[in-house]
Amino acid sequence: MRKKDIASVVLMVWMLAMSNLMGILYGPDLRFFIAVALMGFFIVAYTMRPIFSRPDYIRNIDRMTVAGAALFGLIIYLRMLELIGYWS
Repeated sequence: MRKKDIASVVLMVWMLAMSNLMGILYGPDLRFFIAVALMGFFIVAYTMRPIFSRPDYIRNIDRMTVAGAALFGLIIYLRMLELIGYWS
């Protein structure tokens, strides 16, 4: 099995495990799930990066990582606004 195939399977298992854990703990919050899934994606994307070569699919993963980081930042920003509204 190639490295990118293993990475997609690991990411799928991570997301399924987190969604099942959220279902068991009665915490169906989509923002939390997206944040946890993005953390798993960042870890998988970092560990599957080759050291000495640069395949074409790495460029697409870099773009997805930037988009995921922007989405993660938006989630954190909205959560901060929600907490500020709660404290006021």
